[in-house]
Amino acid sequence: MQKRIALLYDFDYTLSKGFMQQFGLMQDLGFDDINEYFKECERLSLDSQMDMCLSSMCGVLEMAKNKGKIVTKEYLKQFGKDIEYFNGVTEWFEKINKIGENFGFEIEHYVISSGLKEIIEGSIISKYLKRIYANFFAYKNDVAFWPSQVVNYTSKTQYIFRVRKNVLDDLASLDKVNAKMKEDEVLSFKNIIYLGDSQTDIPSFKVVKNSGGLSICVYEEDSEESKKTAQKCFIEGRCTYFAPADYSEGSDLYSLISDYIVNLCNQDK
Repeated sequence: MQKRIALLYDFDYTLSKGFMQQFGLMQDLGFDDINEYFKECERLSLDSQMDMCLSSMCGVLEMAKNKGKIVTKEYLKQFGKDIEYFNGVTEWFEKINKIGENFGFEIEHYVISSGLKEIIEGSIISKYLKRIYANFFAYKNDVAFWPSQVVNYTSKTQYIFRVRKNVLDDLASLDKVNAKMKEDEVLSFKNIIYLGDSQTDIPSFKVVKNSGGLSICVYEEDSEESKKTAQKCFIEGRCTYFAPADYSEGSDLYSLISDYIVNLCNQDK
């Protein structure tokens, strides 16, 4: 049994209290409301039948151009510093890591998001993340000119297998991630925990849950709509559990995951 446990997180409304773009980027591009921002992204590629992730990324470039902004990595990273998180998120990683350390296990944290990698890289939690899998741009002379990688709701599942096989880089190549490996060379699915919040996480929920891992749909405590979405995912058998997005010690989510990790580690004795 490999002595590592991987926690995989969606980002928007799973760790953060909203879409990452609404904590500075959309305002800098001239929008006060996140819905107006996304509508403009859609409008810019409405006739192209474009993937929503591509639409959003191309929209950023077009809107920035119209506002006279130059999109660089540093420009995007600056909007990560003001992201607001659910209770306990900023303390979560060190506390969970400590539980694993007590049993000689390494706890790894990954984000798999349809947001912008550059913004997440500028966040205060990025230092805890082993890898960030999200949409990011290609750059020429340090200026973004085209989407480089896109992570939509179905392609998210690729990164579960990358983590499992420890093939974390070379994103343009599928050879290693699709290579057949011996069972003792890959991370057992029971050592994988996936946290998401919406229908876009359903393929990932199912892959992890149906393969023996733990998948949890989190929801905003003060949002009835968010709670109904999580309940539906659970009732339909898409996820293992659902819980409020409260990462503070003593919360239902904290207890659920910490107990799961302790039980998993005890199996190795």
